[in-house]
Amino acid sequence: MMQSNCYRRIFVLGSGFSKSFSPQMPTLRDLNELIPFGIPDEFPHFRDYCKRFLTLCNGDSDYLGIEPLATSILSAQIFPGERERLYHASLRFELLRFIASVIRSDNVLDESAAAILKKFLESCENDSASGARETLLLSFNYDTLIETAIAKDKELCEQVSVDYGVKIDPADRSAKRGKSNRTIDLIKLHGSLNWFPVKGASDELDLKNVCEVEPQDRSFPIYCEDTPIFIPMAHAKESFLRGSLFNLLWSKADYYLKNAEEIYFIGYGFPKTDINNLEFLLRHRDRFKKVVVFEHDGSHDLQRLQKLLGESLVESCDAKEFLEKL
Repeated sequence: MMQSNCYRRIFVLGSGFSKSFSPQMPTLRDLNELIPFGIPDEFPHFRDYCKRFLTLCNGDSDYLGIEPLATSILSAQIFPGERERLYHASLRFELLRFIASVIRSDNVLDESAAAILKKFLESCENDSASGARETLLLSFNYDTLIETAIAKDKELCEQVSVDYGVKIDPADRSAKRGKSNRTIDLIKLHGSLNWFPVKGASDELDLKNVCEVEPQDRSFPIYCEDTPIFIPMAHAKESFLRGSLFNLLWSKADYYLKNAEEIYFIGYGFPKTDINNLEFLLRHRDRFKKVVVFEHDGSHDLQRLQKLLGESLVESCDAKEFLEKL
């Protein structure tokens, strides 16, 4: 019998999920295509760094992926002097701002996409008052597609609230957030573009140092130029894992995965570059029910997944189409 503090089913969401509903939402591939010549003028240090790196690599852009670049920038610890340390701090700041600016979008959904997403979210509602929770959304995305879809739909907005699995207060403590016994339970393992460090907080990402900021909030103007809290696509994640925020989120996710009966993956392709995530997820493979990715038949990535998980488990399908028939 399932414990009342666990979830029967978990949907693990990757970038393909957001891309399906909001085509302007970039995937890792889209982000890589912007480097270096699509980097805007507002990030001069990061753009010049990428251009110099391209020159060092004799113009071979295969070495300019956002993952190795971000890993190099975020893992650097030793600097010859103060000038280099300050330059590197600026480089790190611009890298994170660049990623956030590309992924942040208006999440404009056409009528058909909005209807499918609404139906899916309604099927994921939990009744927190009863103590029993059926469905958890576990997301590697830090976009706010789900939050925006709820906020822009009158019925959903009145009907449900988002439960992040941890208590994150609004930056404007007097702001009224819709509270309901009906919740969409959404654990965002890599952070969120509407989470920010509280003004004046220390570097450690403790829960008490994190606040939620929405565009309609009075506090939005004083936070909109800050960098949201998210773990970028890099192998060097140690600096983001200090403090209680991500430690608690990942611990909860691990517990819920261990106790779920059914685990579905939508738009998440088990990237081989992220060994930590692979180990974290694959130990629960006996309860995987379906892995949905949008890849062409015979593609290398599809064949890799079929070999990793078994052909019967992997389905090549657009996320919207899969959810429409779920």
